[in-house]
Amino acid sequence: MKAFVIAMGLLGMICLALGGCKQQPQPAPKVAQASKAVQKTSPAIAPGDCDARRAAADQGGRIVGGEPAKPGSAPWQVEILSSPNYTQADRAYDARLAKGDVCKIYLAERADYELAHKCGGSYIGDGWIVTAAHCVDNIPGFDGKAGNVLTDRRVRLGTQNLTIDDGLFAIDAVAIHKDYTIEAKLDDIALIRVKADDRLAHFLAAGRLAPIALMQPGDRDYDRNEILRVTGWGWTGQRNEQDAVTRLDSAGALQHNPADLEQVSQNYLDDSRCKAEYGAFFGPGTLCAGGLKPDGTIVPGADSCQGDSGGPLTRAEDHGKRTLVGIVSNGKGCGAGKPGVYTRVSHYAAWVPAAEKAAVSGRVVRVPDPARAATL
Repeated sequence: MKAFVIAMGLLGMICLALGGCKQQPQPAPKVAQASKAVQKTSPAIAPGDCDARRAAADQGGRIVGGEPAKPGSAPWQVEILSSPNYTQADRAYDARLAKGDVCKIYLAERADYELAHKCGGSYIGDGWIVTAAHCVDNIPGFDGKAGNVLTDRRVRLGTQNLTIDDGLFAIDAVAIHKDYTIEAKLDDIALIRVKADDRLAHFLAAGRLAPIALMQPGDRDYDRNEILRVTGWGWTGQRNEQDAVTRLDSAGALQHNPADLEQVSQNYLDDSRCKAEYGAFFGPGTLCAGGLKPDGTIVPGADSCQGDSGGPLTRAEDHGKRTLVGIVSNGKGCGAGKPGVYTRVSHYAAWVPAAEKAAVSGRVVRVPDPARAATL
């Protein structure tokens, strides 16, 4: 989950959000300030340049130090993906870039499903998916212009394996929380409505897909250090908060996305822990979690990471079912011994139905929170 924010041609490039670089007729890019949580390696530059684009997008999570999720254990899990089209020229150029270059995509070393993967999400019923706002807001396009999430992204439902293609659905509508901004990182929540067809009903009937209930304000409170579970297809290598934003982990190894869904346990933490760590970037609509050692310190090497963004943080209920309590949002590093920040689902109990009602087919809309408006 965590980097606190979130073909190529011989003349230069710009980077895609969590994707890579694309040909652009301009001078070779400079290296920008990566993020608030990553050391600055050179002066900041225009947002259209390669590293600046990556820095703006790289705020999401990945599973580090986890294990494969049991088959069928997360039938609500959703993938948000793109459809990159890299030419032989793109691949040749990428091969010439040095290992560790901020714009090297490692096209020869990464599988097609890794190149396409962007974020996670949770199916909540009636064709609706809840995810992080930063996964669908102002996504960049291959040509350096703003991308269109309705056409440049798809979703994969009904499988825990990214090589299964029969679950791909187009996006019909997107609703983003009106108060979300990439700078503040608060209110990091959005809804996606898929273009449903007969497959959706078939997946539901076959048990391949199942909605997950959202935690409500009146539900039971958390137990002290309650064990929660985060799942996703994000990167699996540890990245310390001071590491530069590249596709390498702290040991210098190439980060990979697993084909099969991964999971890791995290403890619910008191808000004060994340408030002390993140200050103004942690608020009422956020939740703090991290793996705990017996002495109360955070376990390093067990975390969500880039590519897990938007995915589910769940808890087990007394009846054995699981409830969605959080959405992977942001943090510092991956498995760096820092608590992670998740969107607190129960805080948006009024916003979710309002967003469903306000959604418009073929459009991205920003929806105000009715609970917030009532207090003004």
